[in-house]
Amino acid sequence: MPRLQTYAEKPVVLLTNDDGPPCASSPNIFSFCKLLQSRLGWDVRVVIPDCQKSWVGKAYAISDVISASYFYPLEPEGLTGDITTTPRPLKEGETMEWILLSGTPATCTNIALHNLYPGEIDLVISGPNHGRNSSTAFALSSGTLGAALAGALSIPLPGPSTGEPSLHTDHIPCIAVSYGVVTRPVTSRVLELATDAAVDVCEKLFDDWGWDEDHEKGRHLVQVYSVNIPLVEGDLEVGRRKTAWTNMWRNSYGRLFKATTLTQANYDPGDNSNQNRSSPSSSTNQPQNNVIPPNSSTTSTAGPGALPTPAPSSPDFKQHDGQLRFHFAPNMKPLLFPPVESLPVGSDAWAFAKGYIGVTPMRAQFAGPIEGGYGFGREENDGKKAGSLWD
Repeated sequence: MPRLQTYAEKPVVLLTNDDGPPCASSPNIFSFCKLLQSRLGWDVRVVIPDCQKSWVGKAYAISDVISASYFYPLEPEGLTGDITTTPRPLKEGETMEWILLSGTPATCTNIALHNLYPGEIDLVISGPNHGRNSSTAFALSSGTLGAALAGALSIPLPGPSTGEPSLHTDHIPCIAVSYGVVTRPVTSRVLELATDAAVDVCEKLFDDWGWDEDHEKGRHLVQVYSVNIPLVEGDLEVGRRKTAWTNMWRNSYGRLFKATTLTQANYDPGDNSNQNRSSPSSSTNQPQNNVIPPNSSTTSTAGPGALPTPAPSSPDFKQHDGQLRFHFAPNMKPLLFPPVESLPVGSDAWAFAKGYIGVTPMRAQFAGPIEGGYGFGREENDGKKAGSLWD
């Protein structure tokens, strides 16, 4: 199809994520944002959670009052910059104003579309997540995909304040981008290549958005694309990249939690390799004067697809106060490194294992059976379908 419609000549893009503002566990959003601006000339509006919000899916904290702050990230990596509670003009050296919300990724998307920039946004991009979001076990847990799905479900959107009709009464294009960590350290070169590839994929999708078709809505535009990029330098070099259309591998994750003697006060969710500490968590994901080494990322476990880290040692219940506690300690190895021969050809996990960039079209719904699945087991051959009444 022709290039997606926009309100102005320059597309206005909402950029959100679930990793929060630039820091050790959110190393990708600043460079990605800058490249969208410099290469494509897109107008990027950044609205993100004010701290790490991985693994929250498409949740909304409906009992919370959501507060906003304004962040003015500084070069070269956006790790420092003023944070204010009210907006102000840009100062020397500042090029952007980002909005940080005390809400979930999905909350950021909906508030941005309806309250902050109504009638202005042409495209929603969520990410780039630092960790893959291929397969159902990751995708259904992902705040990155949750933010993109929230965009698809936030229609109808209002039109511009000038009175022009809305372009998004029944569709707003949404893309979720995820970088899959394969080995550590993650070099600056591989992140540079991944960002280059991600911007290229987003541009190609925006310029030639695909169609979906089903019995309920007929022919309609794809709601969401999930893009997974393996962080493998050799596979991402220009001229060697391969991108595949994919579907989502259906898998499951098993046990996610372990018993612990730690309390919330001395538990650091960003460091599963050494949890026996008495100091409060320091991984609040606020912009700070952290310096990431120029040739590697020191990213902690940030999202569903981050590499597994060793769990804390088994709790000593003799020193325990008697209260039962658990901490998040999944065994990610079977999900991250399944036998290649077990992966269905054409799935996002298969593409990832092959070193391909996977692009998965998605619907903002829980998918039901395409054929069959209706009726009791004894009625398997009775032709039951959606709408059939129970006998």
